[in-house]
Amino acid sequence: MPSQTVYLIRHGEVDGNVLALDRRLTVGEFNAMIAQVPHEAINAQGIEQSKALAPQLTHLNLTCLYSSPLLRAQQTAAILAEACGLPVLTHPELYEILPAPLTGPASRKLTLRQAYMLSGLRLVSPFTRDTENFLRAFRRMQRVWGELTRRCQTDFAIVGHQGIFRTLFVGIHLSPQWRLLQGDTHNGGISIIVRRT
Repeated sequence: MPSQTVYLIRHGEVDGNVLALDRRLTVGEFNAMIAQVPHEAINAQGIEQSKALAPQLTHLNLTCLYSSPLLRAQQTAAILAEACGLPVLTHPELYEILPAPLTGPASRKLTLRQAYMLSGLRLVSPFTRDTENFLRAFRRMQRVWGELTRRCQTDFAIVGHQGIFRTLFVGIHLSPQWRLLQGDTHNGGISIIVRRT
């Protein structure tokens, strides 16, 4: 098997990435906020992050540029694609692991940090049925990873999200075929995975 490098690029910053975690809100407000997560656009900082990444990618000899279907990833990918001279290939299963809605009284108040922690507990539960949990996301990402690495056997990049990349890292660490060289899941960060030869 020839050498292959895959670059995982987290989308540029969105306003939801910089919210104050000590802010108080109700369960209803949290659930309304997370319902908008798939529709968030990158902000001015996210645009600058994406533009700063573009020159780093132009010398990498990428042959494919895949993207999540979510708006923030599409916007980031469009900036990178223009610099690299590649089309954006949207994969419908590269979407983020979305926060789980909270249950209970909609008027219950808590901090944003507490809301995300409770949402995260729902995501790790194998009994969560109303949203994708981590196990189902892990299986999805393993399937997508296998598909993309078979389809594009040269160096390529994926523009996506922190949650799916971290889920993918678990599978990479368990794989005898792949090695994580660099893991950076900050906005505009690049993680590097190489095929073991």
